[in-house]
Amino acid sequence: MENEDNLHLRNFTEILVDETLDRLWDEMGEICKCKRCRFDTKAIALNNLKPNYTVTEQGEIYTKLNNFRNQVQVDLIKEVLNATFIVKSRCSHYSN
Repeated sequence: MENEDNLHLRNFTEILVDETLDRLWDEMGEICKCKRCRFDTKAIALNNLKPNYTVTEQGEIYTKLNNFRNQVQVDLIKEVLNATFIVKSRCSHYSN
């Protein structure tokens, strides 16, 4: 039986979207990178990707290994880029 102190509930897809956002946005110039635009972009991408919840560290390790498959990486990049361009074209905050 596992120690309940080691349990957590995480959507591993959210972690991967954050990592992909960081990587892609470092390479992009002409976009707003404020907190609101980041959250909007992240929400759009996550709504188009399959959630992948883990409860234990062992489950998280399995999920990490499983997510190194090429198609998962392609889907992440595609959805994050698509969401970035949607937010850029329909920015929901006012620029100063």
